[in-house]
Amino acid sequence: MRGFILQTVRVRDEDLIVKVLTKNEVLTLYRFYGARHSYINVGYLIDFVVEETSKATIKRLRNVVQIPFDFMFDLQKMLDFKIFISLLNKHLFDVTKIDEFYYDLLTQITQKMKNRDSKRLLIESYIKLLEKEGRLHKDNICFLCERKIEDKIALTRAFLPAHKKCIMSEGFDKEKISLLFNDKKSMLLNEIEIDRLWKIINLGL
Repeated sequence: MRGFILQTVRVRDEDLIVKVLTKNEVLTLYRFYGARHSYINVGYLIDFVVEETSKATIKRLRNVVQIPFDFMFDLQKMLDFKIFISLLNKHLFDVTKIDEFYYDLLTQITQKMKNRDSKRLLIESYIKLLEKEGRLHKDNICFLCERKIEDKIALTRAFLPAHKKCIMSEGFDKEKISLLFNDKKSMLLNEIEIDRLWKIINLGL
């Protein structure tokens, strides 16, 4: 079985409680510490075995093998990916059964990350997530006053659109946001705008 590590929590010295996102489940597993155990961390893709025991209330994580990414030695890309994974973990709080979309989305990100700007790729991927969950608003209606946005579009958490004056925030050109929302492409956005969108994502998915 393969999955992405969403979270690790240390318990009893070096033992860990590990949350793993697989194709159809979010598993919470117990991992015993040992000298022969491979090092694991948030964001890693691992191949593993789930061991059931009659005595324990939580299943065990065994035979862990890390599946390397092409970008693992690019510290900034790895950091951005781990931030996205951590945000996804909070977003999927208390979820056990899950659509394979989330696993596939992370897989697509890891396959493209080496040759892409990490923030642009993660922003475009986040748009796919919002669309999948029915939370992507393309109608240019301010979520606060419910009136049409005629000028620049301001965005808040979950990329909800608003008038600049309604949320007291700088706006984005409608053409740029339209391309991002409809075609999942960030090419019209400059680096300052990308950084602004990344900060919004960091507020929570």
